[in-house]
Amino acid sequence: MLVVGDVMIDRYLNGRVDRISPEAPVPVLALGGEENRLGGAANVALNLLALGARVHLAGVIGGGVDGDVFSALLVDRGLSSDLMVTDESRPTTVKTRLTADGQQLLRVDKESVAGIGSGIQEKLYIPIATAILEGRLDLVLLQDYNKGVLEEPLTKRILDLCESHGVKTVVDPKDKNFWSFVGCSLFKPNLREIQQQVNYPVRPTQESLDHAAEEIFAKLSCAAIMITLSEHGIYVNDGKSSSIHKTNARAVADVSGAGDTVISVAACGLAAGMNLVEIAALANLAGAQVIAKRGVVAIDLEALRAAYAAS
Repeated sequence: MLVVGDVMIDRYLNGRVDRISPEAPVPVLALGGEENRLGGAANVALNLLALGARVHLAGVIGGGVDGDVFSALLVDRGLSSDLMVTDESRPTTVKTRLTADGQQLLRVDKESVAGIGSGIQEKLYIPIATAILEGRLDLVLLQDYNKGVLEEPLTKRILDLCESHGVKTVVDPKDKNFWSFVGCSLFKPNLREIQQQVNYPVRPTQESLDHAAEEIFAKLSCAAIMITLSEHGIYVNDGKSSSIHKTNARAVADVSGAGDTVISVAACGLAAGMNLVEIAALANLAGAQVIAKRGVVAIDLEALRAAYAAS
């Protein structure tokens, strides 16, 4: 599988708070430690890897220290940097979370949301196209976080090439390029993203979601739709039938990265030939697992197997 999209570093500055600053009414964090993790599309790649897939990752990082940190994290986690492109004019996206006693106090984002230029798009596309043409990929997953990598000219070329060579495509969209993923195999927005894109109310009910799905099918000509509904579960529609699958989550420690896990399970399920109902059931179990843990974490395959066997 190939993941293409916005990669980033999830940085955690952990410590304790036992006083308020005399300079302003804000807590003072006594720093105890710093941790860097792969985030964004790179976290999706980690989830796919944890699920047993052979994974390639394509994205854009900046130069400097953070670019070096990201590249080192790839090596540490067994992911190749062969399809990564460095753009010295951009920063590496870093989301820094300040936490004390397990509670997040503040998040600081360092990023550029400007679209990558045509030259960087071409550097990304050429090795991606080569992998598709050589038959090395079963599925391409496009993971968008509105950080500028998945510009419409690039995604159109990738989707068209995948379609012509029988490679399945899964899309996790964001608002900016929401309607640009024409012809994908599976389109997976969340409820809030759908609500932002249409001029009528969309509620987590069968009738309301079916209405929204009709518009998605009409505009994108996609083969299937999955809509994550937070505490209401997952909606799926293959163009013939639709259903809502309730979540079984019991504990919620941190929802960060839950969408990454769901799209990863969906991609593996699709590539393995599972139907949408089976995929939704498995994705619910996986999502429940990761939101019970703090921070952005990848799926635990053995725990998922156990949960699936018990369901």
